[in-house]
Amino acid sequence: MIRWGLILAVVIIAAGAWFDWSYHAVRTEIAELQSRLLSGAGTSHPDGAADCARVGALQSNLIATLFKREALAALAKACEASKAEGESSPTP
Repeated sequence: MIRWGLILAVVIIAAGAWFDWSYHAVRTEIAELQSRLLSGAGTSHPDGAADCARVGALQSNLIATLFKREALAALAKACEASKAEGESSPTP
């Protein structure tokens, strides 16, 4: 009985560590994207399209959608605005 308790404790601790690491990674990535996309750089930044692709990938992440829904919505809106701005401006 003690063996099963120890195994269960290890599984719960591992799941908690994975969740903590995943949440921290999502929070860090969202903060980085916010500093790039919401600072006004948009697609004028060399990695602007890649940043918007990262936003799209984060929207499919369960932890990001559960806990950072508002931040993801703001980033998606910034990507749409920068994409619309890039399409409307003429290229030389």
